[in-house]
Amino acid sequence: MPEYAVHVRGRRETYAMKMYYIANARMPNDKAHGIQLAKMCEAFIASGVDVTLVVSRGSGNLKEFYDLTYDIPLVRLPVLQLGYRLAALQFSIVSLIYVWIRSLYEKFVVYTIDMDSFSFAPLIWAPGPLFAEMHTCKKPLLFVRWFFNRAGIIATNQPIAEGLVQTFRLSQKRICIEPNGVDESAVQNTLSQREARTKLGLPLDESFALYVGRFYEWKGLEILADAALHSPLPIHIVGGTRGEYERVTDRSGETLHFAGIRPVSEVPLWLAAADVLLVLGTMKAAYSSHQTSPMKIFEYLATHHATVASRTPALQSIMSEKTAFWYEPDNTASLVQAIHEAYTSSNAEERIQAGRALAVEHTWRRRAERIIAFIHAYGN
Repeated sequence: MPEYAVHVRGRRETYAMKMYYIANARMPNDKAHGIQLAKMCEAFIASGVDVTLVVSRGSGNLKEFYDLTYDIPLVRLPVLQLGYRLAALQFSIVSLIYVWIRSLYEKFVVYTIDMDSFSFAPLIWAPGPLFAEMHTCKKPLLFVRWFFNRAGIIATNQPIAEGLVQTFRLSQKRICIEPNGVDESAVQNTLSQREARTKLGLPLDESFALYVGRFYEWKGLEILADAALHSPLPIHIVGGTRGEYERVTDRSGETLHFAGIRPVSEVPLWLAAADVLLVLGTMKAAYSSHQTSPMKIFEYLATHHATVASRTPALQSIMSEKTAFWYEPDNTASLVQAIHEAYTSSNAEERIQAGRALAVEHTWRRRAERIIAFIHAYGN
């Protein structure tokens, strides 16, 4: 098990790493943040860290729900559901009390994540070393400023890191950048396109472009309906129904092909079945343009198919130029051209291989190992 070195009252003490991962979340759940929490806890355990996940609500077994290799020790703290903000405030207080009680018996690292705008901040008073994942920029509220004056920060992309450094005057030593990751099984997947289409009951000779993801307004999903009118490939969508798409985008979904919400275990089949994979991004929403770090990026890059990506600051900070075919955000003609190039270009294979190499470096396990190394370095 890794050892963590820390200075306590002038003395340097070394001990095996125990981690309490604090997250104001219902677990398990089928949303992206639930998958991310489960995969990171699994990766920490695989890297030798003794992790306990502390959450606010939920029921069910994480190993079964997320098909994990390891059981994740889980503590659900009692929180009354009196509205989201009040529940978040309760959780922040109860979780702080919980880690103080645990500190009477053991030493540990407190690790947290910004599930909302403030519930992580009271952990500034937590005992022992403190680290936090930041998936968005934060407003400089008083308690939040105090938090950033103490915690080691893991930002999920470069624009978020730059925003936090500027807002809270963080030194580079106190922040590292780690995008979300991908399962090693996705990198190792050798399922052929023909096999995937057979299992899904899709025609073997019909090529298509694919978008995978839930339907949120900030994603700029309306461009798919516009692009489908001129795209050289039909566009299939996994993640919602036509009705949901039309409510979110105010566009007709007539030209798109909807598979609905599919089980997580089925998504790799869809990725293998497609010819071109689409990562969207819009400059009309700050979260999409600068703060997102989609887990599906490395899932896409791990396949044997070309990826088309929006040239937003967020995505460019995660993917290198040579790993995708890029289109200008909010430009339908540019997206259509990128799909055409991804499907017909002679250098598509070169970009596919560059993408797979990048995905290999961003498995959940490797992400966890780099974060552990950051904890070691920050603690020393």
